[in-house]
Amino acid sequence: MTAFDRPEQLTDAFAENLNAHDPVALGDLFTEDAEFVNIMGMRMRGRQGIVDGHAWAFNGPLRGRLVRFDHVDALGVTDEVTVLHGHCIREREPDAPAEGLPDGTSMLVFVTRRGPHGWQIVAATNVTETFSGSSGGFGV
Repeated sequence: MTAFDRPEQLTDAFAENLNAHDPVALGDLFTEDAEFVNIMGMRMRGRQGIVDGHAWAFNGPLRGRLVRFDHVDALGVTDEVTVLHGHCIREREPDAPAEGLPDGTSMLVFVTRRGPHGWQIVAATNVTETFSGSSGGFGV
């Protein structure tokens, strides 16, 4: 398991492991008791649930899909807790099956915590972006 010195490094590792379709390496980014809610609302409980859920997704809706973050904001809550908001772009590879998630954007929200072995993800939620205008302070 890689130790991360800064919470922002987790988003790069998340995209790298997602694009490598490596559910175990992806799971290692999370604490043992972490939770992840994917873009379809599927709740994955615990590291093993996150591994199993992503193994299923790599053979289904995420097959042939690549993701990248074009912007990540970090909100420090305490010295040991940071919330990351990552703007994620999902694209279909040219030879990927048409079935699966379409190209699109989402916001991945990660709650991260620094522990004895560096930063890890405690909770994450992936929310489809449907509003393409500026945030404009709507607060909705």
